[in-house]
Amino acid sequence: MSRAGRGAQGERRIITALFCDVAGSTSLAEQLDPEEWTEIMNEAFDYMIQPVARYEGTVARLMGDGILAFFGAPVAHEDDPQRAILAGLDILDGVTEFRDELRDEYGMEFNVRVGINTGPVVVGDVGSEYAGEYTAMGDAVNLAARMEQTADPGMLQISEDTQQLVAPMFDLESLGEVEVKGKAGTVSTYRVLNPRSSPGRLRGIEGLAAPMIGRSDEFETLKSLLAQTREGRGGIASLIGEAGLGKSRLLEELQAQWGDDRTWALSRAMSYDVTRPYSLFQQRVLQIFGVEDQDRPDVILEKMKIRPPAFDPGLHASVVNVTKAVLEIKGDPDARLLQGEALQDQVYEACHLMWRTVAEQTPTVLVMDDLHWSDQASAELLIDLLPMVEEVPLFILCAFRPERRSPAWRFKQVCEAEYPHLYTEFGLSPLSDDDSNELVDNLLHIGDLPEKTRDIILQKTDGNPFFVEEVVRSLIDSGTVYRDDDAGIWRIVESLEAIEIPDNLQGLITSRMDRLHPEARRAAQMASVIGRNFQRSVLEAVWDSETSLDSHLSTLQRAGLIVETARIPDREFAFHHELTRDAAYSSVLRRRRRQFHRGVGSAIESLLSDRTEEQAHRLAYHFGEAMDNERAMKYSIIAGDRAQRVYANNEAADHYIRAIQLAKTLEVSSDTLIHLCDNNVIALQEAGRFEELVEYCKAFEAIALEQGNPALELAALIPQASAHSTFTSVQDQKKGAEISLRALELARSVNDPRAESKALWLLLLLNSYGGSEFEKAIEYGQQSLSIAREHGFIEEEAYTLNDLGRAYHEIGDME
Repeated sequence: MSRAGRGAQGERRIITALFCDVAGSTSLAEQLDPEEWTEIMNEAFDYMIQPVARYEGTVARLMGDGILAFFGAPVAHEDDPQRAILAGLDILDGVTEFRDELRDEYGMEFNVRVGINTGPVVVGDVGSEYAGEYTAMGDAVNLAARMEQTADPGMLQISEDTQQLVAPMFDLESLGEVEVKGKAGTVSTYRVLNPRSSPGRLRGIEGLAAPMIGRSDEFETLKSLLAQTREGRGGIASLIGEAGLGKSRLLEELQAQWGDDRTWALSRAMSYDVTRPYSLFQQRVLQIFGVEDQDRPDVILEKMKIRPPAFDPGLHASVVNVTKAVLEIKGDPDARLLQGEALQDQVYEACHLMWRTVAEQTPTVLVMDDLHWSDQASAELLIDLLPMVEEVPLFILCAFRPERRSPAWRFKQVCEAEYPHLYTEFGLSPLSDDDSNELVDNLLHIGDLPEKTRDIILQKTDGNPFFVEEVVRSLIDSGTVYRDDDAGIWRIVESLEAIEIPDNLQGLITSRMDRLHPEARRAAQMASVIGRNFQRSVLEAVWDSETSLDSHLSTLQRAGLIVETARIPDREFAFHHELTRDAAYSSVLRRRRRQFHRGVGSAIESLLSDRTEEQAHRLAYHFGEAMDNERAMKYSIIAGDRAQRVYANNEAADHYIRAIQLAKTLEVSSDTLIHLCDNNVIALQEAGRFEELVEYCKAFEAIALEQGNPALELAALIPQASAHSTFTSVQDQKKGAEISLRALELARSVNDPRAESKALWLLLLLNSYGGSEFEKAIEYGQQSLSIAREHGFIEEEAYTLNDLGRAYHEIGDME
């Protein structure tokens, strides 16, 4: 029971797993006393664990000579793969000095190796009441272990799954293929060398590009503001919008307009630096001196000795002094570094002097991207620079998300309150459907992109350009969309029924939900089972916590994850994005999903008992996902019948087909099977889906033969023959005639005159236009007409008369 209890608390997640161990530890340990080896490993664990903690990963397990850590649980970040790699590089870098010490003291070659992989797992408490741990389980963890086992000492090796998520950010070396136990093929692997000095964009699709779409108004206004700066007037502007709405793309386009002959100083806040004081100041100053991430302190000091052309000696000395203090680098062992308020004063003074000097020499744009991730000290420093825009041609341009608790929000409030005459704010909204369509067309030149696939893309992405790009990327990666190099165009393998959420988008959305109270997050998960739109009463019916549901719904609204869409007759909500709902849903364990779906279906049955026919499609879906096949089939048939009554034939056919699939798992009455067959035939005929009609009629024919059910067999044979009459090949027409003859024989054996008349009419039709045996065709037609008139079958009489007339006309033309 305790195992079941623990498992119920788990979640499905995308994580990046990191394994690190000591290379050759067994032979090294043999050289030492166990106490000495334990002391060495304790110190080695410090070098392994501290970088994981810095980048907010979770150390799941300490092994005898290594660790397992993962990034993405229990708290996710949208850049977890990057964090894992940075932690791995810090481990390798940090252990260097320790390795040299052990070589000097023990004469041993001590080194570590790191392996990383990204993929789906289940995370949670694993074990029993006697022993357990919070860990991740799944093939993604096993592959990370394989990456570590096959790495050389001193190497960080990653899988292709991770490489695809971080390639623009790091210098990588391809290591070829690695065999992995249990996998049919090999896995491509890469060595991480170091962070790129000029990182590329993680967003966008390599080889594909689209013009900036839907942002022309903002772009033109910003261009006019930059023109004022070129003319000597400073200013301030903010681009505010959710992730993926195009803030960074706007900055790129503006930089291209600004030109290379003036200063465009870009700093980008990093999510893992929110507690690193003056991180944006450090980033910008180190860029000026050409310092790279992998540079050691002595290298940094040497680079800072070179005075930039724009700095006079006094400014150079001031910037170097405060930079050494912020970085805590001593050039002289006896030197005392600035601290506390004195350091803050010097940082402010150096920054004021630096930007005033630069802006006085040339119009300057100071750009802060992702300011919502700024540390508090950097944001306050930026606010302190604001008065300068009234004095020199300095334009401060910031981009951030609408997160009210972030330091960026205080920057916005100060600008609004104290600099309204210089401040312009742009709130970016999602693209319109037309703009989203244009973006898809620009990315994929597929003239015949199926409408259903296009609709799914638009529905999933909700006008978010980044989401559109990532969904298109996922279609390419999965092989659903491929490049036809001969024709120079993209092609699609088949129309899609659904699109899985890409891993990086799941990380982005999950990171937002992980900031919530656990119970609010759980409310989002349960609501996601109901659907993108959900009623409070239904959610309340399955809510099994003593905490207040309404308070959690308010939390989800404040976080921008859901919106209230109605209050009367019941409060209704919707997830802000379809992909937000998908991310919440995909995190729920499958066993729990089935339980939730069953509860939701039962709640709808109870709460909307007078509207079950109207809600049949929802009930069919929920009971289907709950694997309650009997109720799922029942409501699929009701939903199909309802759709057919309003001539929604495609929808009706889809419901009937689902019912047919469920019927195969149940004992179903003959009348139900015949109803399903007859109605599905009508729906597929009216929808023009004749090939599917033949397929499903064959399935019913097989069931009928197995059950010895001639009525069902007839119900399956006659539509098959009718469908064949719509096909153009002689072979199909002859096949239809053969099926009609079998139906005729069966109809006569069970004394079913209506089926007999239909079979004879089909023989008239198929012999007239397929085999052109007009005399035989007319004979079949006359027999059909006789039976129809005898029994008053008006429909059969009408069809037969029509086709008899055409047959006589053909004979007349031949004579």
